Amino acid sequence: MDMTIFWSKVLKTKKCWIWLGRKDRDGYGRVGKHCEGAHRISYKQRNGDIPNGKELDHLCRNPSCVNPKHLEAVTH
Repeated sequence: MDMTIFWSKVLKTKKCWIWLGRKDRDGYGRVGKHCEGAHRISYKQRNGDIPNGKELDHLCRNPSCVNPKHLEAVTH
């Protein structure tokens, strides 16, 4: 994934970083032919892999947000 293209699809506001690209019906950003979550790409770029058995929680409750500071790896 070309991260320059990725970040060109993000609007950074004072609070959330909003994904402007393709979204699913629940509002989560989707990237590439495998439709990976945009928030997952952002998290992994800053924090490394998502730990096994964990999923990402949006602390801001905005599914379109890709601000890695708003994402926390938690158990389901």
